[in-house]
Amino acid sequence: MDLLHIRACEILGISRQELADKLGISVATINSWTSDPARISQTTKLALELMIENHELKMIIIKAKEAQEAITNFKE
Repeated sequence: MDLLHIRACEILGISRQELADKLGISVATINSWTSDPARISQTTKLALELMIENHELKMIIIKAKEAQEAITNFKE
């Protein structure tokens, strides 16, 4: 079972408490999702998905900048 909140914590490298702070909810609410994933609202699911997508896009940008820098350094 893919628990979105756990995956978000792993991908973002943050704790459940940090995720709770980012979402403006209690860590107890996040912990309750582990036993009952249906409790996650659609809005919260969307927020988690967007947080993951945003992180992935940031990583792509970082890699592109590193590649550009490597090419620039190679030309010199």
